[in-house]
Amino acid sequence: GTDTMAYSASALSFMLENLGKTVIFTGAQIPFSESYSDAKRNLLVSISMACALDISEVCIFFDDKLFRANRSRKADSGSFDAFSSPNFPPLATLGLTMQVNNALLLPPPKGRFRIHTKMDTRMVVLKLVPCFDMSALLRLTLDGADT
Repeated sequence: GTDTMAYSASALSFMLENLGKTVIFTGAQIPFSESYSDAKRNLLVSISMACALDISEVCIFFDDKLFRANRSRKADSGSFDAFSSPNFPPLATLGLTMQVNNALLLPPPKGRFRIHTKMDTRMVVLKLVPCFDMSALLRLTLDGADT
């Protein structure tokens, strides 16, 4: 579902080296079967963007915003504005017209397309907050952890 979409899209962005096509992840907060669902619009706009824009990377489209996949996160499970990119602006936004931030787009790939299939599952997500105990992180990295 959409709760893990940012992780999946980000992983795929690192797996597809020298991607020369636009790949867009999308979803909906409300099931497609409901008359007020955002699914149809998100899907149609994603397909339209993938066909019309020359963006050589993996993206997420949600609530009229196109984000770089590996800069995105699920921010709100109870809103149509569910995804954000806290430290990087959207690649494109949709209003009455489509506004593409061309300065943010990656250049076309120069190398041969490659798919990386070996992934290291030993990872951790850290949310750093003020007064974070850095010594605890250092102990974890030095001593390891039983999992």
